[in-house]
This record gives sequence, C-alpha cells and structure tokens, in this order.
Amino acid sequence: MREHQTNIALGIVFGFCALSSLFVPPVAAQDEIPAEVLELLDATGEDGAPVLSQDQRNFFDALPKHAKGLLADAVDLEFISNAEQVRLLLSVGLTAQEMELLLQDNCILCHTNPDYQDEATLFTTGPEAFGEHLDLQELVSDVHFRRGLSCSGCHGGTPDDEDMADEIYERWPDRDERAANRRWVPEFCGRCHSDPGFMRRFNPSLATDQVAKYATSRHGVRLLQEGDSLAAECTSCHGNHGIRRASSRKATTHPTNVPATCGRCHSDPEHMAGYKTRDGEPLPTNQLEQYRKSVHGIALLENDDLGAPACNDCHGNHAAMPPEVASVSQICRTCHAANGRLFDGSAHRQAFATNGWPECGKCHGKHDVVKLTDDMLRNEAGGMCYDCHAVYSTQNPECQATATYFHGTITHLAESRHELEEQVEVLAAKGLDVDGLTENLSSLEDALRSSRSRIHSFDRSDFDQAAQPGIETVHVAESIIAGAEREHRSRQRGLGIAIGFVGLVALALVLRLRMIESA
Repeated sequence: MREHQTNIALGIVFGFCALSSLFVPPVAAQDEIPAEVLELLDATGEDGAPVLSQDQRNFFDALPKHAKGLLADAVDLEFISNAEQVRLLLSVGLTAQEMELLLQDNCILCHTNPDYQDEATLFTTGPEAFGEHLDLQELVSDVHFRRGLSCSGCHGGTPDDEDMADEIYERWPDRDERAANRRWVPEFCGRCHSDPGFMRRFNPSLATDQVAKYATSRHGVRLLQEGDSLAAECTSCHGNHGIRRASSRKATTHPTNVPATCGRCHSDPEHMAGYKTRDGEPLPTNQLEQYRKSVHGIALLENDDLGAPACNDCHGNHAAMPPEVASVSQICRTCHAANGRLFDGSAHRQAFATNGWPECGKCHGKHDVVKLTDDMLRNEAGGMCYDCHAVYSTQNPECQATATYFHGTITHLAESRHELEEQVEVLAAKGLDVDGLTENLSSLEDALRSSRSRIHSFDRSDFDQAAQPGIETVHVAESIIAGAEREHRSRQRGLGIAIGFVGLVALALVLRLRMIESA
C-alpha cells in the first residue's frame, strides 16, 4: 500500500515537471545564437586558424544576453558582416556595459566594417589605423564615449540612424575648408563646452568659460582675429577621438605630457617660422630642450614630481599668454611665496622696475632654470651677482660687498655642516654620545636653508637674522666636539692605566707561581 502511494506521488511530480516545460522555454533556446553570428564567430582565416582568439571568444560567451542580442541585430541589419570586424569589436577591452553602448551605435559599426569603408574612413587599432583619429582603441577610451557621447554628439544624426543624415553633411565645413581655416573649431567645441546647462548633465565641475578665455589668448587672437590657422586650437592640444581627462597618464594634457604637447608646435622650426617675440626677435624653438634640462623639467619628467611646473603653470591653459615682465614674479611666487615676499621689501625691486627686468627671471632664467649652487654668489667673473654689479652698480661698492658677505657666510655654514657630518660619524664610531651633535646638525641645516632664502632680501641685517643662529650653532657644535675629544682622550688614558694595572697584577701572579714552584 505504501509503495503504491509513493508511485502516485512520483507520478504527480513528474506530471507537473512535464506540464511546466510547456510554459518555460529550455535554457538552450534562450541563449541560442543565430547561425549568421556563429558563422562569424567560428570563421577561419586564409591560414586555417580561427579569426577570433580564445580570449575574444570567451569575452563574447560571457556577455549578457542583451549584448549578444544587440550583436545579432547588427548582423541581421548587416552593420556587422565581417569576422575581422567582430574580432576588432571584441578586442578593445570594453566592459559588458560599454560593449552594449558600442553595439547600439550604428556609426561605429559602419565605420569598423571593411566591407563598407575604405582606408580613409575605416576604424581599426594600433599601427594599422590610418591616422590616430581612426584608432578604435582611442575612440572607446575617449572621455566623451565613456560619458555616453559618441559619434553623433559631434557629427550629428543619431546612433540608431541606418543612413547618413543630411545634418551630418551640413554640420561641418567642407574637408578643404576645415583644413585651411580652423576658426570653426573653438566655436564647434564651444557648442557644448560653453553651455552650463548641457555640461551639467555630464560633468558639473568642468568650467564652461574655456572658449571665452581662449579668445583672449595669444593662440586665440592669432586664429580668431588674424586668421592664422597654424595657431593652436582645441584639437591641437586635446586631440580628436582619444581625448582623456587630464588626470590620465595617457592624456596629452597630463602634467608629464604637457611639455611634449606644447613642444609639438613650439619645438618645430618650420611650424614656428615667421613668429616673433614682442622685441621683434624670431621666436625661439629650444624651450622644450631647455626645460627638460632645467630643475623643473628634471623634477617633473624624471622624478615624476607632479608639483613641479609645466608650460601651462606659467603660461596658462586656455588663456595662454607669454608672461608680462610685471607678472613673472607673481607666477613664480605661486610656489616660491617666501622668496617673493622678501624681494618685495628689497632695494632690488625698485632697481628691477627701473630697468624693466623680470624679477625672478633676471637671475634664474626662464625655461632653463638650473639647480642653484652657493658658487653662483662668488665675487669674480661668472658669479651671478658679480656679473650684474660690475655693469649696473659700479658707483655703489656696497652692492658687491653685500654679495661677497652673503657668499662668505653661506660658504662657511655649508663647510661647517659638512665637517659636522663627518665628526658625527667619527665620534659615533668611537662609541661617544652624538645626540647633541645630531640636534646641532639639524639646526645648522635649517639656518643654512633659511640663509639661502634670505638672500632675496638683499639686506645684511635681514640675512643675519637667519645666518646668526647657524653661526652660533657652529660654535656650540665645536665646543661639544672638543669636549667629546677630551672625553675620548680621558677614556684612552683610563684604559691605558687599567691595562697597565692588570698587567702588573698578572706579572705579580706569574712571579708568585714561579716562587711556589721553585720551593
């Protein structure tokens, strides 16, 4: 009886399972891939090898059902009709969500299809790309694509258009005009980037006054007012399809890439031919070379110090201008504020203003700022102060005397620091306490650093406020060293006496033992 009831229960369960199968399609049917898609996925090349790598096939297999459906729709509409095209689309390292965005953009699908496009309009990747603006890897890495704006955002039409809309042809100047007259570029980019309401939808923190600033810049005046299409515009610095945020190491506007970006034009003698400075001299093209060797260039480009200034830190970004003489010091004191304040109260400020000299640049240079040494203050030809005073302050010997005093004092402090460092090592090796000397060494370092900065006051009394504590520290250190040496000599004498006493005791013991043995 119990066995009969069990059989009835099992029959009911199997009946429900069979009935439910009529309403729920099999899993295989849900994920069924159309034959046309499979044909592209399984295609082989002329050498018989699969067109898709195993990684690309695995990526496709892991895509959500919706993404696979979008690809199948694109194949059905013949926007995708080539196995090489499928390989390209699956090889650019997108997430599943980004792949869905790409597969809904008929512009990208059409321009990655070698069956429809020739070399001049076909997107591909890497060295095979015909110009960097046709590199698909760059396009999908672009900040606009990542924010959901693709081809139609600039070119017109909509992503789901199946044919080229008339707007696309009307929105841009003709090809020849685009190349010959670049005035349209700032206005074109400004359609979005100058519209706060539009930009708020994508990046509320991004300023919307770039085009207005650009119009006041040297580049903007050249292009917009004088019609000089060699002048830099938006795409000259930011690129076309591969625009990235400035925080990206691959961005042309990342601090470490800015010098090379500016150098593309400013280091090209052919491009810069005919341009002149305000003095009427040919505009130099060695700025990048000088900058790379400068203390700023080494810090940024070799030591990856992102706090070091690049071109735009001094010249500006969209409002880039050659710094006026009066503004050079204000730019420098953005970082070197203490030195700027010292200079403001100095006698040199009036002298520099009278002669029209750039405050910081007169002594330190511009693009070729080198690492400073105390030797630059020496009282002889080649010394920074001497060479200037020998021409402009021959009637005031106090100028050179002050520079000589600065050099002598700082040299004394620097040499004393070096000697103190050596003494700390020597005394520590002798087992003596060097904590006091270490503290003195730290104080001397501070005084030396402050003294070097106080030179910018060009005043002895002000300079002495920083230097005198260092000189006193040297005297204290010398006293500590002398005391340590006396202690060391005392220890040596004590050790010698102790060794002698031990020797006498040992000798006495030896003699006593011999007496005992002889008895």
